[in-house]
Amino acid sequence: MRAFSPNPSPISSILSLGLVLVALSGCESVPTGLPQPLADREQRMEHGYLFYLDGAGGGTAHQNWAGGVQQGLLEAGYPGAGEMYSWETGKGLAKDQTASVEYKRSKATGLAKEVRKYREEHPDAPVGILGFSAGCAEAVFALEALDEGVTVDQVVLLGASISQDYDLTEALSHVNDKLYIFTSTHDEMLGFMMKFSGTADRRFHDPGAGIHGFVLPPGADAETKSLYARKIVTIPWEKEWKADGDKGHHFDNVKPEFIRAHVGPIFVAGTDS
Repeated sequence: MRAFSPNPSPISSILSLGLVLVALSGCESVPTGLPQPLADREQRMEHGYLFYLDGAGGGTAHQNWAGGVQQGLLEAGYPGAGEMYSWETGKGLAKDQTASVEYKRSKATGLAKEVRKYREEHPDAPVGILGFSAGCAEAVFALEALDEGVTVDQVVLLGASISQDYDLTEALSHVNDKLYIFTSTHDEMLGFMMKFSGTADRRFHDPGAGIHGFVLPPGADAETKSLYARKIVTIPWEKEWKADGDKGHHFDNVKPEFIRAHVGPIFVAGTDS
C-alpha cells in the first residue's frame, strides 16, 4: 500500500472543543505518519485493492490516521494493495466536517473514477472501500457515483458520521457482498459533537449511524428493505474488544490492533490470496 498515498464562528469553536474529545478518545496512541509505499506493491495489485477514506481533519500528509489502518491490515495478512484517497479540504476538522454535500460529492466522483479504472485493469481482483468518521459519508457518495454495472466487493464503515436514516438504496446496489458498519454507544465524538456540527451529510439532530447503525429511510419500498436485510451487517462494540485496544471510542476504530483483529479479516476473506 502507498500513501494510505478573525473571530472563530460558533461551529468552529464547538469543533475546536472536539479536540479535547479527540484526546479522550485515544487518538494520541494512533499512528498518524503517512505510510510508505510497499516494495511489492505491483504484485499486490493483482490480489485486490482497498481505498481508505480518512476522517475530517485528516487525509493529508500533515495529519491522517492511515498509518494505523495500513499496519493493522498488513498484520491481518491482507495481500492486496491500497491507498488513502484524500477528499478533505485541507483546512482542518471544522471545514471538512461542515463542507457542503455538493463539495463532498464532487470529490467522491473522483474516487468512483479510480474504482472504475482499477476494475478495468484488474477485472478479477476484489475492490474494497474503508471509511472512517466523515469518510464514511464520502464512501457512500462514491458508491452512488459509480457507473451502472460497476461494483465494489466489501465496504466497512467505522465511526460513521453519516445520518442513520440516509437512504442507502443506490449505494448498496453497487456492493457485491456486504456493507459492514461497526457501531458504539461509547463514541463521544459522535454522541456529543454531531449535536452541534451536524453529520458529514449535513443533517442535524442526528448522532450519526456510528452510534446504533442504519435504520430504514422513511417510506422505504420493498427493494430497499431487501437490500438492507441482505447487505448491511451491523457490528456493535463489545467489552471484550478492550483487549484489542478498543474501548468504543471514536479513534479506537483506527488503532492497528483493532484493524488487525476485526477489520482486516473482512477484507482478507474477500481477496484472492
